[in-house]
Amino acid sequence: MNNILSFISNNFILTTIWLLLLNIIIFLIFKPFYLKARLINNFDAIKLINERNAKIVDTRSLELYNSGHIVNSIHIPLKNLSFKKIQELNLSTLNPIVLIIHSSQRNNKHINNFIDNGIKNVYILKNGIDSWSADNLPLIIKKPKSF
Repeated sequence: MNNILSFISNNFILTTIWLLLLNIIIFLIFKPFYLKARLINNFDAIKLINERNAKIVDTRSLELYNSGHIVNSIHIPLKNLSFKKIQELNLSTLNPIVLIIHSSQRNNKHINNFIDNGIKNVYILKNGIDSWSADNLPLIIKKPKSF
């Protein structure tokens, strides 16, 4: 014990760096256990849709939604997302929900709306529609009407 205290006092900066790195590693190990929603890639999203009948909820603006969205996705802009709107959708608490979030939106309060309504399986598509289209996966594009 005396050797450890002597080492710490002689190598304070090295010990501080070591403890900082240890804390970061511990945080990264336990972080997934405390997240309310998991980030998933395109492959996992497709697997959830096909195997567990996942519902896709697109929370981007109407303009972004019309510029390209996943087939059968439900459009609810983030500003309109509320308890009432989620209850109107009659989403099953057993089926997972995959959220499409614009890359500039990093808050988790909309995830809490789903969790508070009993939907426990909430996932977020990593990098949103950008990664979906980069992998050349199908998108529905609504073109503006011309007169």
